[in-house]
Amino acid sequence: MAGGRGWLRRAAPFFGLCCALGLAGCHRGKPSPSSVSEQSGRSVLLPQRLGWLSSERASGALPSAVALGGKASGRVLLYFEFAASPPGRRLLRAELVLTVSGAPGTSIGVELSRAEAARGELLSWSDQPRARYPRLSAQLSSDGEPVRLDVTELARAESKPGEPLRLLLRAEPDAPEPLLIETGAAGGAAPRLQAYWE
Repeated sequence: MAGGRGWLRRAAPFFGLCCALGLAGCHRGKPSPSSVSEQSGRSVLLPQRLGWLSSERASGALPSAVALGGKASGRVLLYFEFAASPPGRRLLRAELVLTVSGAPGTSIGVELSRAEAARGELLSWSDQPRARYPRLSAQLSSDGEPVRLDVTELARAESKPGEPLRLLLRAEPDAPEPLLIETGAAGGAAPRLQAYWE
């Protein structure tokens, strides 16, 4: 029995350490949504401005979905403007999340870049904002899941303090059938920027 009490005395500091770690956040209980968001450093932004242009027709009002990549679509450009990044935090990763639909197996290549601010309304192909470097290539496909495009390099590119993140997505009419990108104009899933910080 004395040996058992001695073992308990030797183990007490270890149990105390475990309890301290548990109080510091190592417990297995389900954290509240607010603490998950704070700990992960994750933010989801909807565009402050979203526009589109086609080389084949005037754009007009924002439709519920924009067709791009198909031969009848012409060259298509999507313009996204997101709020400026929070100061004093390091960006780990940024993704442009798009809801895509189309014929099964359809895949198209697109180019992504930073952009200068759009001037006035985006109505005709000549209204397209000027693209800025860097530029990235990516693939869009209709596999039933939201498409996540890695735009970390674009989001990290040098910009003026407080300047919004402006992105361009350009597609050429290379595919037999187009893909549809939901805009959220009719209540569907809008494009969004998902970022992770520390």
